Formats: sequence, C-alpha cells, structure tokens
Amino acid sequence: MPPPDRSDPAAPLRRDVRTLGHLLGETLIEQEGRGFFDLEERIRALAKRGRNATGDARAEARSGLREAFGQLDVEGAERVVRAFAHYFQLVNLAEQHHRVRRGHEHDRAGEIEPGSLAALSRVLAHQVPRAELEALLAGASIELVFTAHPTEAQRRTVLDKHRAIAELLEQRDRATLSPAEERELRHALREEVTTLWQTDEIRHERPRVGDEVKNVLFYLEEVLYPLVPRTYARLEDAIGTAYGAGVAVPPLLRFGSWVGADMDGNPNVTPEVAIDTAMAHAARAVALHLREVERLGARLSQSTRRIGVTHELRASLERDRAAHPERADDVEARTQDEPYRRKLRWIEAKLVATRAAFVAARVSGGRSTTLLFGYPAPEQLVEDLRVIERSLAANAGEHAGLSHVRALARQVQVFGFHLAKLDVRVPAAWVRESARAAPHEGPGMRAMEALATMQRRATPRSAESFILSMTRGHEDLVAALRLARSAGLVRDEDGVASASIVPLFETLDDLERCPRELERAFGDAEYAAYLALRGRRQEVMLGYSDSNKDAGILASSFAVYRAQRALADVARRHQVTLTFFHGRGGSIGRGGGPSRRAIESLPPGTLEGRFKLTEQGEVLSWKYLLPPLAERNLDLTTSGVLRASLAGAALPEAELTEYETAFARAAEESLAAYRALVRAPRFPEYFAQSTPIEEIGTLPLGSRPPRRTGAASIDDLRAIPWVFAWNQSRQMVPGWFGAGRGLGALLRERGVAYVRRMRERWPFFATTLDAIAVALAIADMRIGAEYASLVEDRALGRATFRSIALDHGRAVRAVRTILDRADLLAHEPTLARSIALRNPYVDPMSFAQVDLLRRKRALVRAGQPVPASLERAILLTINGIAAGLRNTG
Repeated sequence: MPPPDRSDPAAPLRRDVRTLGHLLGETLIEQEGRGFFDLEERIRALAKRGRNATGDARAEARSGLREAFGQLDVEGAERVVRAFAHYFQLVNLAEQHHRVRRGHEHDRAGEIEPGSLAALSRVLAHQVPRAELEALLAGASIELVFTAHPTEAQRRTVLDKHRAIAELLEQRDRATLSPAEERELRHALREEVTTLWQTDEIRHERPRVGDEVKNVLFYLEEVLYPLVPRTYARLEDAIGTAYGAGVAVPPLLRFGSWVGADMDGNPNVTPEVAIDTAMAHAARAVALHLREVERLGARLSQSTRRIGVTHELRASLERDRAAHPERADDVEARTQDEPYRRKLRWIEAKLVATRAAFVAARVSGGRSTTLLFGYPAPEQLVEDLRVIERSLAANAGEHAGLSHVRALARQVQVFGFHLAKLDVRVPAAWVRESARAAPHEGPGMRAMEALATMQRRATPRSAESFILSMTRGHEDLVAALRLARSAGLVRDEDGVASASIVPLFETLDDLERCPRELERAFGDAEYAAYLALRGRRQEVMLGYSDSNKDAGILASSFAVYRAQRALADVARRHQVTLTFFHGRGGSIGRGGGPSRRAIESLPPGTLEGRFKLTEQGEVLSWKYLLPPLAERNLDLTTSGVLRASLAGAALPEAELTEYETAFARAAEESLAAYRALVRAPRFPEYFAQSTPIEEIGTLPLGSRPPRRTGAASIDDLRAIPWVFAWNQSRQMVPGWFGAGRGLGALLRERGVAYVRRMRERWPFFATTLDAIAVALAIADMRIGAEYASLVEDRALGRATFRSIALDHGRAVRAVRTILDRADLLAHEPTLARSIALRNPYVDPMSFAQVDLLRRKRALVRAGQPVPASLERAILLTINGIAAGLRNTG
C-alpha cells in the first residue's frame, strides 16, 4: 500500500466508499436487475439535485422524489429503501475503518493524540506532584456500564458481517498486495456485500433478555478482555515516563452491565433472570481466564536445566501437591523440570473446577455454589500468577513471558469472576411499597433478595448497586436500606454493607430537589450508620434522558450541572465520598456526544477520579465493534478522567458563578419555550402523526417495552423512543428546541462579546453549545415539513411545525453569532463533510417513509387491514434512516 497522502487525509476514505459503492452497485445489478439499479440511480440523482439546486429546480427535484415513490408499489419501495440503507451500512463501516486508519497514521508518524494517555504523561510531569497522583489513583474508579436500551437497530448477524468487511479493509491497508491478491481480496469483499444484501436486516421477533446478554458478552469477551492489559500498560508507561518506576496502578478501570438485571419497566427481567445472568457471567469469566492460562502454558516452556526459579515458586508447588495429593500425578504429568508449566497446570485444574461449580450451581438453581477444589475468589488466582511473575522477574524472564503473565493478572483483577458487575435497577415505587409491608415483601423485596443471592452464589463483585429509578426523596433511600437489611446485605453486627443504594434523579423537579433530599438522608441516623459501614461512600445517578424530555436541552443540561455542584457540596459537608453515575444515551437529546468533552465539561470538584457512565444502544457498535476504536475509547476516557481530576479550577469561583447566573436566565427562557410546545393541548396529536412513533413501538429492537406502563401518553413514553421518533422525522426537537429563545435572550441581555468570552472560558457552556450546533446541523426543516404534512389537521400541523422551524432558525442564528462562524460546524469539518455527503442518500429514505406512512394511515382511517409488507417496508425505512443519521435514540 502506498504511504498516506498527508495533504488529503480523507482520500483513503473516499477510495473505500467508492470501492464499497461499486461493489454494492454490482450486487444490485446481479441480484435485482439493471432496471432496478437504474431506478435507484435516478432517485439518487433527484435527491442530490434536491440538495444542490435552488429555487424552482430544488422544488422540482423534491416533487420528483415524491412522485417516484408514489408510483412504486410497496415491494418496489422496500427494495429501493434497502439499497440506500445498505449503502449507509457500508459508508458507516468505511468511516469507522478510516478512524482506525488515521490512528495508525498518527502512531507511525510519532504524533501524540491530544487527550490520550501518551499525552497525559506530559501533563503529569510538569503539573502534578507524585504524591498527588498516587493519592488520586488510590481512590480512582472508572466504570463503563453497558445497557440494553432498545436503540440498537442492527442485528447481531449484520454486525458480524460488518466486522468481517472491516477486517478485509484493514487487510488491504496493511499489506502491499500483488494483482492476484488484490483480485482475491476484492472478491472476498464482494462476497460479503452480496451476502449482506441477501441477509434479513430486521429481526422478526423482539430479542429475549438472553439474546441481549449474549450481545453484551460479545463486546466483553471478544473485544474488551484482550484490550484491557494494553490500556493499563499505556497508563503505566505514561506514569513511568513522568515519575519513573514505582507508582502502582490499581485496577481503576472496570465494566458493568444492566443487561439482565434492569427490572425497571421490563417485565421480562425478573429476579430469577438476574441471578441466572450473574451465574452466566461468572462461568464465562472463569472460562476466559482458563483459556489464557492454557496459552501461557504453551508459552512458558522454561526448564530448570536452563534457568532457575524462585524458592517461592517451588514452595507453592509443594503446597499444591500436599493439599491435593490425589490430583498431583494427573495434574503434574509431563511437566518434569518445567516448573512454570507445572504451576500453570495446577492453576488450570483449579479453574476447571471453579467453572464447573458455577455451571452446576446455575443448572441446579441451588442457593449457593459448592467448591471443594478451585478458587473461592479471584484474589487467590492473582496471587498464584504473582508467584510466577516474581520468579520470571528474578530469573531473566523479562523477555520470556513476563509481560503475558502480568497481562493475565491484570485481566483477572479487572474481570474477576464476575466479568461485568451487574446493577439491579427497580422503580423506587416498588421499594416504597415493599418497605411498608410487614414483613417486607413484593417486587422491591424480591429484587433486593436477588442481589443478595447473586453475591452469595456467584461472587460478591457480581452485583452491588441497587438503583432506584424515579427517586422522589430521602425516604426512598431509607426504605431501600431496610430491604437490604432484611435481605442480609446490611448486617450492623458484622460491620457489613455490601449493597450500594443508588438514587436516580431524572426529572427537572427531582434534579432541583435532590441536594436537599441527599442532605436529609445523610442526616438520618439510620442511613448515616449505613454510610459508616460503606466507608462513607455514596453513589448518585443522574438521568440525562428523562430530564431532557421533561425540560428541553438547555434547562435539563443546566439542571444536571447544578445538581452535581450542589450534591458535591452536600457530600463535602458530611465528609462523604461521592461518585456520580452519568446516565447518558447515544443521541444529543439524551446527553450523548464525545466522552472526552463530556468529562471536560463536568463541574469543578465533582470528579475526583470517580466516573461511572452508561454506554447505550448503537454507541456499543460505534465505539466497540472494531478493537482499535474500542482501545482508543478506553484510552481517551481513562486519560480524560485522570486529567480532569488533577486539573485545578479552570475559573475563579466569582467568574464561574457569574456565568452560571447568566446561563440560568437562558435556561429559564428555553424551558418556557419548550414547555409551551410540548404541553400544548394538541401537541400529542402532532407528535403521534408527524413521526413514526407508533411504528417504532412495534420495531423488535429490545426486550423492554417502549412505554413504562403501557398508557398511550407522552408522559408514559420512555425517553428513548421519544428521541428516536424525532430523529427519524429530522425535526430533532430534543437536541436543540428552546435553544433559539434561550440563547437569543442570553445574547440580548449580556451582549455578544460577553457570551463569546463565556464560551471560551467555561467548558460546560462550550460543550453544550457544540452539541446543540451538531443537532441543529443534522436537523432538516425541509424534510421535517414533509413529516408535518402527515398531520391530519392541516392547521395543527402547520402551526406546530411553524413554532419548531422558527426556533430552529433562531437557534442557528444565535449559535453562528456566538461561534462567530457562518457555518455551524466550521469547527468540525469532518462531521460537516459527513453530513453533507449523507444527506442526499438519507433524503430518499425519508421521502419513502413519509409516503409509506401516508399509505398506512389511509388504510387505518378506512378501516382496512394493513398488509404485513407495508409494515415491513416502514420498518426498513426506520432502520435505514437510523443507519444514515448514524443515530437512533
């Protein structure tokens, strides 16, 4: 492969898109015929002309699109939509691969990516005393929590094929191919593209909870488990570069999951399912360690005839034989004079027994895991590996397997016998109800008992957090404590409190009230005694999704920000160590965006090395499907948390308070505008008819229903389908609405120069503004008008859409003024280019969706049945637009 053109870094991406586009074109001609391909190309040309032309020419092109889809039968429309959707799948893959490629290019050029762990060493060396870093590391905790929210529109089968195509693109980049090899690789790509076309991209049934568990296990086992040692090694290198040897790095980066244990609104997740998930995690974690031990056994072939070993290792082997003489001959067979292999054979035998015990307990449903031989806890496995590590280090093993032993020890520290710690989430109302009963019973009590069983039967680390969804007050925390005591998770006489009670504050009112409620909980004698048992540690979860649905982008973002500031003050007064759990989604309307920027924008004094974050929906495949991208995400997140925790206050307190006061006024104006829209009497009618929300509810994306109780109201609708529906219609209301009035008021009251300085100086404002700019750029009012035309009451449709479009215009003008740029995304040229290239291909799917929705609703009004083919075609447009926008909810 020729060296990259540094003057045009996007050239390889364009080449990949062209290659994959040509292959898709060849596939369409072969599979569907030349006539279909010509039709697809004519629709694509109309869409491009509709984007690039002006005036009458643009109107004529868009009219042509409506006419083209109007003339197609349902099956024809479905085939066209599939073609455009497949194109976006391939473009997304090419863009993901290009991110990998750019990373390799920077590495080869010796360039250090800003915000990376390599860049962190410079910050440490010049700004942070060694003692300060060591104190931070001692209490640091970074936990990435995977959730099963129904926002991943891609099937696992399709994702597997995407990964295969990415691997072929990587192969083409990494090697100088002969003409024959180039033909062979192109043939392999063509096969994957053709097979993808012949694969059903829509699930016919909703995934079961077990399917969702398997999906998360894929990322944990196949991607993250191998990468973790490399992330820690880079962190150790960065610290070693700054301070030299001797700074110990604890297992600060870990993983969690809600999948299989989130009972909030999902009747398919029961206490029994949660327990079974924990047992499955335990067996899979041990199986991973066992595989690595077997590989180590093949690698560590050292003989005592060639090299010595420590007395400690010899003594360890003698203890193994003495403790289990009946197993010794079998375990130690064919390891004469090979002490490392002999020790690893003992480790292997113990892991086999440990896994068998977990599997037997899972199958039998017994109340505890019986282990007569094996490892009761992962710490004992780590210690056995340390014995080997110390022997290698003392006997010229630096380049003879030492790094591999250390890597496995790190994997065991991070993944333990739990793989990912499960969080149990339940509605706070359940807990209140169970606590009032005497004796305690009901769903809240059963959920708490499940957490206790998970700790007892699997491992104490298998589950810890008990999250109270829609927490209203301190009474909810006390009620949960009483359930935990009944379940044996809090035992004052033994000094034990193994359940972490976590309030989740989600609505605007809850966020404004939560500091007072936490203050009351900390002042409650019963709860204060529990905190003492917990080492005065408290976790609080903040909901970005429901608060946005409740209050809009500006008011909700600021409410979450202020809640953190106030809660941190409460914790400091009570000498409590507080960890914030950020419940962010993938889209901007649910707190989504680059993790690094999100970390940098957190209020000062609220991080202190402790960071917990949800990774949801399509974020999983975008961040973690390709290992190099997963590695980069771990790198940036870890570095970002440490850097932000070590940084001093960015602003003097007086200046920060002044900016917060100014933003508060903007948030008030934004809230008024947002609630005037969504609380209008007939707004639910507009939302239901101008978006595909009904169809999204039937899309088999996740095991959890889209509504909390099944009531047909916007209040009952979960934030995820709410955002998903707005994104499909390109109105994108959750990502920006209200910003027009709010930012306009800020500019009028404070002046342009002041607001620009506020953006330059205050990371929270800069990050919020950048996110709104992206949402405004992706939103498209011309396409939104097509969806508004679906509203049966034309006057309602026109009036409501006019309010939306007017605020969009106001917001665009305000953001451009503050950024002092004519283009919303001038600071994000790569994203701007991606949106511009995607729009002409998304538009046909939007026009198709509007046409198909119009057909369906006409049938419903006429009392006629809706053909399954029409429902399927609509679902395909939903899938395709999600791929085109690279976002669902």
